[in-house]
Amino acid sequence: MTPTLYVELLTERIRTIEGALIHIRSGQRAHGEAHKVRECLMDILDLVPRNPGLDAAVDDLHRHVCAFIEAEPNAIGREARRAAMLSDAYARLLDRLKAAGADLTVPPS
Repeated sequence: MTPTLYVELLTERIRTIEGALIHIRSGQRAHGEAHKVRECLMDILDLVPRNPGLDAAVDDLHRHVCAFIEAEPNAIGREARRAAMLSDAYARLLDRLKAAGADLTVPPS
């Protein structure tokens, strides 16, 4: 796989996850979007060399997505906290990708 194709595939998965999280937070098609997140996370694990920190971040985001969509929808004061936890888990995934050497910028030719 060429470095450019690798970056394109990885970037596409990250953008798809980001879009799905927006839909999940707003309550739109939450179960379908959660499935999309899971598929992208599995693709990321296939694209990036094995890394325990990345594995943990993928697991963490997946758990937070599942917890978010399974939670009581009208829990007063909890919705914002759950959304923040979801955002934090996504940020950790991005950090772990960078730490694992998954540079999302196109390398010079």
